[in-house]
Amino acid sequence: MKKISVIAAFLIVVASATLVMAGPRGKGNRGGEGLRETPSALASLNLTAEQSEKIKVLRESLLKEVTPIRVQLLSKRTEMRLLWIQTKLDPDKIKATQREARDLMGQMQEKRTDFRLAFRNILTPEQTSKLLAQGIGRRMDHRWGNRGNDRSLGGGPGSRWQN
Repeated sequence: MKKISVIAAFLIVVASATLVMAGPRGKGNRGGEGLRETPSALASLNLTAEQSEKIKVLRESLLKEVTPIRVQLLSKRTEMRLLWIQTKLDPDKIKATQREARDLMGQMQEKRTDFRLAFRNILTPEQTSKLLAQGIGRRMDHRWGNRGNDRSLGGGPGSRWQN
């Protein structure tokens, strides 16, 4: 029975890692981790070639730093699922795994914050004003359905948080 559990856990991790690498809703990773803007939002900033290159390098750097953390986080979430389906629960192990997952999420958030700060330092004051006027910089997370509109909670069409 233990061999089957280990094999099942391994298959879940492999399948989940495949989904993570595919990106949100199977559209692939677009490299905009931490800055969920549309290509037209950046195009409207009239970036210089040097700025574009710096942003590209910054995005690639973020992706390299965040990918291993995402895989670890996925592994912890899978481990949590397996811990919760056991007939005899181990509260200490569940809490420890939960704490590890929270630490990983904190690491990802710090990486995203560093990215956003570095991104903003690349822009001129005029570009920053234009960026903020477009609504970029507010919490724009697809899970909440907030794409620069005033519906900060409750989401828009298709949001899982809708009433």
